[in-house]
Amino acid sequence: MPPAALQLSPDLHPESVRLLAIDCWTGDPAVAALIDAARALIPIAERLRDLCTRRPSVDRLIADEIGLLVWETIETGRVNVWQREPRASGVIGAIWTELESLRTRWIAARLQFEGFSPAAHDIGPWYDRLQALEEEAPTVAMLWRSPARAVV
Repeated sequence: MPPAALQLSPDLHPESVRLLAIDCWTGDPAVAALIDAARALIPIAERLRDLCTRRPSVDRLIADEIGLLVWETIETGRVNVWQREPRASGVIGAIWTELESLRTRWIAARLQFEGFSPAAHDIGPWYDRLQALEEEAPTVAMLWRSPARAVV
């Protein structure tokens, strides 16, 4: 639903209004800022880890606090089918978690605005719409992997 078509209630929380004003959670300016911050921190943490290796007197905890992002290959449960899952730690992990939270809040705001509730007697329509929004909204991992980080 295009943002111009939304008739927002003045009772909505300002964050919900902000999330409803964009077609996709990736359109939120906070997303680009958070991804840029995480991408900038990764080489800093790597340099500090390297420094700690060469100079054991420098505390490695500094690099560990910044964290890292690794892509682990995991089994999917199907024969010979593997997928890569991101694992983030430290501040980078906190940024990743916030990005995932923004996506979840965008989906929740859409569901609420469209009148869907998980507490409804028949949750079928809510679940169907939830699945549609989950498929529509790129995950943080998908967004991270896209080289141009195009806003959808």
